[in-house]
Amino acid sequence: MSNVRILRFLTLTVLLVAGACSSGTVKNGAKIEADELVFAFDPEPVKGKLDVYDSMARGAKYNVDVASRNLGKKIDEQSAAAAPQKIMDGISALDDNGANRLYKASQVLEFAVIYGVSSLSGSRVFIENNFYEKSSQHLALAAIRAHQNAWFAERKLKELDRLMRQERKNAAALSSRLEKNGSLNAEELEYKKQLDVALLKMEELHNALVFSREEYARLVKTTPDKMNLEGRRFYELEDFDKGYSIDIFQEAAVRNRKEFALAKEQVKSYAAAADLRRDISRRYPLVKRLDINGLDIEDKVYEQELYDKAMRVAYNLLEAIQKYRGAKEGSDEKNALRRKAFDELGAAVLTQAEVGYRLVELADADYQATENAIKETKDEIKILEKKHGLTRNEQIELLNRKIILLNQERLAAQISAERAVALRNLYFDAGLSPLGKQLLKAPVKDVAADLRKAFNGDLTEMLSGVKVTLESRVPVHNGWAQKENWLEELIDENPGVAAPDLKPVSPAAAAKYTVMQLGAYAQKENAEQDWRELSAKFPELKTFRQSIENAENGGAVRFRLIVRGNGGKLAESCNSLRRNGYGCLLR
Repeated sequence: MSNVRILRFLTLTVLLVAGACSSGTVKNGAKIEADELVFAFDPEPVKGKLDVYDSMARGAKYNVDVASRNLGKKIDEQSAAAAPQKIMDGISALDDNGANRLYKASQVLEFAVIYGVSSLSGSRVFIENNFYEKSSQHLALAAIRAHQNAWFAERKLKELDRLMRQERKNAAALSSRLEKNGSLNAEELEYKKQLDVALLKMEELHNALVFSREEYARLVKTTPDKMNLEGRRFYELEDFDKGYSIDIFQEAAVRNRKEFALAKEQVKSYAAAADLRRDISRRYPLVKRLDINGLDIEDKVYEQELYDKAMRVAYNLLEAIQKYRGAKEGSDEKNALRRKAFDELGAAVLTQAEVGYRLVELADADYQATENAIKETKDEIKILEKKHGLTRNEQIELLNRKIILLNQERLAAQISAERAVALRNLYFDAGLSPLGKQLLKAPVKDVAADLRKAFNGDLTEMLSGVKVTLESRVPVHNGWAQKENWLEELIDENPGVAAPDLKPVSPAAAAKYTVMQLGAYAQKENAEQDWRELSAKFPELKTFRQSIENAENGGAVRFRLIVRGNGGKLAESCNSLRRNGYGCLLR
């Protein structure tokens, strides 16, 4: 089970909500600011079963006011003089409990995008509506997780209580015998010791399940005794069309995200995601390395590189915003920095969709690994239960296996919830967001109905339309990969260009080569940055003579990052780079 990752896809606003709900929802004796909580003091009573859409509706409706205010305060606290890295460190440190790298990257990107929009928009109404929409999205995600965890707790608490009652009787019988006789034999003493440990584990699990129910009740403004949850299916949250590629979600983001609408209003229109990706490729040289070698998301190299890319994009956005905020109003410099900031904002939005897509894939892998572990444990329990006359050790082993199974099933439920959260967050990244002030003013049943319609109908229609458009593009061919300048063509992202298959290089065949090309870049500083990163990860590169040479490709100047040395040594280094997911070219 050590290879299973808990994604903990808890988003920024929910972390801020926790403190707000505890400090601002006291009904008697507390001083409440005007309009701080519009709905929370008078929630609609729960009627019938609550499904996941009811939970999303209640979680957003009854917490969004205080959440959006907290988010606004967090954004407003950032000084124009604050270093980008300090801002990133502050937000990524909010929750470090089991978070994997891509979750943290997603969290930092989300904050950077919200901060960027808040700095670039001149309308306070626009900014506050954005806080409200983002907060409602994050609360809806938190409600998905809380709903699934509470539903699991409801089903398993009775089973766990029965098991605990039986084992407490066994423990009480041993204690009575010890008190009566003054001692127990060695086997009985060991059994009692192991039984006490097992009971402690069950008590801890029991408390965790009770907490899940209470946490859910607080979020949706009900009480645990009035909860009646429907959770056997998460509707479309369980289904992910594998035909929907990252490109489809990124293209949908360009069409639907308000960040691009704001850019169109102020500086320029981003017509398609492909145009923006081409620009990103030029500005972020390592980005294409993720695509060159076809690495899988479960590959640690890919995960690390995607994390590095996301954090770099977030940093550059924050840096661009800080420079923009510090420039003189009305100056040419200010206008140029605004355009630069919008370019970085676009890069961050597309990277959000990319990271979100990969988090869905990670959750899929986690869920399958957990299901396999559950099956193994159930088989072990069946074998023990079929035996007659179990020894004390076998009885303890059977009990421990049951406890392990309960924990594995709880883990599977959590991962199922995290997968649903990751998938819904990906749809938010693509620009589908029915949540807003007008919707949340409606009764819970109407909010839930609109969410169900949007996520099951409007979403499918939106993504399918984008998919049809993308599938009509020129097909990809690989013949060009034999060209000497394939790295330049890949950077330019020419239509019909696909990454070459980078196979190992034979040292004997490479003896004639004296140059290894590591990349080609539109800007010299990108080549310099790439060298710093590559040489830090592969110190052996420093043994070669490094340089940056100018080359012309299709009328445009490119900066080639190269090293020179012995052909055999170059081949060894190139093969090492390719094994670890990096591109290189010998010549």
